[in-house]
Amino acid sequence: MSNTQLLFLGIGLISILLLYYSIKILIKVYRCKQIAEFALDTQAHDIVFNAAGFYKISFIGCRHIKIGSTTISLFHSKTNESIPLKVSFPNIVTRSNGIYGVEYWSFKISQPGTYTLKMEHITDVKSYQSQLLIKNLFSKPTDSQFLKIRIKDGLTILERISSIVGLVLGVNGLAWGIMIGIFNLFDQV
Repeated sequence: MSNTQLLFLGIGLISILLLYYSIKILIKVYRCKQIAEFALDTQAHDIVFNAAGFYKISFIGCRHIKIGSTTISLFHSKTNESIPLKVSFPNIVTRSNGIYGVEYWSFKISQPGTYTLKMEHITDVKSYQSQLLIKNLFSKPTDSQFLKIRIKDGLTILERISSIVGLVLGVNGLAWGIMIGIFNLFDQV
């Protein structure tokens, strides 16, 4: 076996590990559990988080949303410790049971327990059924009374991107690395 063959077989083996890691993250995406779901209203909602971790807040029933001056606050029910919410970028559109949703906020819980979620100025929320901004300029917003808020486990955008890049590089590295390594394509030229 030449050095070139060993190099490409090594690339193929590293690609197997990269592919394993990427598929593991993809499985994690589909196993994210729903924590709570409720109608979009100004009532305070108590939510029980059984584990510390990363979570997402989604608007269910639309593909694009503008929140205007709507504010949302999440705090621990006993200690009144406020949890900082970050606007997700990009706003990922999801589909579950034929219903679209937009992941809008993300947050991290450091300790399990009961937390209270409160929204204000919800009349400023405008939802659209299209993701195309130009189409939304010429269409009326859909009725936001049918919107729901869903809280579920989430993954960071870095994990999602690394999974996609890992899949692409893993499949290509595996195919080309092993194919070139076994068939010794470069030494035949």
